[in-house]
Amino acid sequence: MQTATSKLTASIATLALLLGLALPMSSQAQSPVDLGVRGGLTQATFYGDDVNSNDFRPGFTGGVFLNYQVNDVFAVQPEVLYSRRGTKNHNSAAGNDLRVRQDVIEIPVLLKLSAPTAPVNPRLYVGPALGFVTNSELGNGNDADDSFTDVDFSGVVGGEIAYALNKGPLSEIAVDGRYNLGLANLGDANNFEDVRTSAFTGTLSLRFDI
Repeated sequence: MQTATSKLTASIATLALLLGLALPMSSQAQSPVDLGVRGGLTQATFYGDDVNSNDFRPGFTGGVFLNYQVNDVFAVQPEVLYSRRGTKNHNSAAGNDLRVRQDVIEIPVLLKLSAPTAPVNPRLYVGPALGFVTNSELGNGNDADDSFTDVDFSGVVGGEIAYALNKGPLSEIAVDGRYNLGLANLGDANNFEDVRTSAFTGTLSLRFDI
């Protein structure tokens, strides 16, 4: 498995590439491009045929995003986020009661619809998310990288309420809520194969003009 550092570097490089592609488009269409940061709490668990319980495990999530506003109502927003996920009491088909912790670098690409009601803008969004599981642990820190795959794929749906500030470089503050539904099996061991992630996340974000 690649190291967490190399995967994080690749994720940041992806965001930089997206930024480079978006800037020329912004100059041609005169659409604003904003860079933002977000942080908050995620409640994650597992589901699937090899999961009999679904207790949620709290964890931190945070990262950066790029918002390309195509017009007043539609935007594209790629993100690079770190999330601590897992499940609090996972009961496998083999009868083992486990606690799982995973560190995930996630890259969602969100399609956003806004209501043009400035200065308060409610928004809805949906999109895919590619995740890289950089670390998996069972119980009290026991390594479990061999029990899980290192790539995840999920769908994201959610919404936010934003307030336009337009004070210097800070253009907006927003409260966000989303749901991630895992679409790929994470398990990579006997009796622990049909396992997917599921997470509810709430964050506070700041957007800056660039």
